[in-house]
Amino acid sequence: MGTSNLDGEPVSGIATNGSATPEDKLVCSPETAVGSVEHLQVAFVRAAALADRAVGLWLARSSRELTGSYPTAQAVGEPDNELRALRALARAAATAYARRLRAEGLTPERMLVLVKAATSSHGFPGFGAQELTSDIVRWSIDAYFDE
Repeated sequence: MGTSNLDGEPVSGIATNGSATPEDKLVCSPETAVGSVEHLQVAFVRAAALADRAVGLWLARSSRELTGSYPTAQAVGEPDNELRALRALARAAATAYARRLRAEGLTPERMLVLVKAATSSHGFPGFGAQELTSDIVRWSIDAYFDE
């Protein structure tokens, strides 16, 4: 059973204790502010799960068909638009979080530690999640130093 906010609405375990649980619906509560660590974590978990699934589908298909070509996620039945949308959401969340940390006066080094901590504690060891983590770090650095 998930956690509830003050209004009795369900809140993701990611937003309350930093780790995903099977019953999480991966949604932000109304109290979750854009630019918060919870917002970044939810965006990361959703995008990482889809990215890892797309990589898995590609690997499954390429192991059966040794054609030498690299099919896209769309070619193996995965909606490519959904992955693009979730990556855009993760980028927006990382950008807002980095800008919030800069506004609070944190150093770039501390911002990187917090961003990496937000994206590393979810148990997604797949290639898609690793690639997304690298992208989030890059996007955070860009947002921190963007004027």
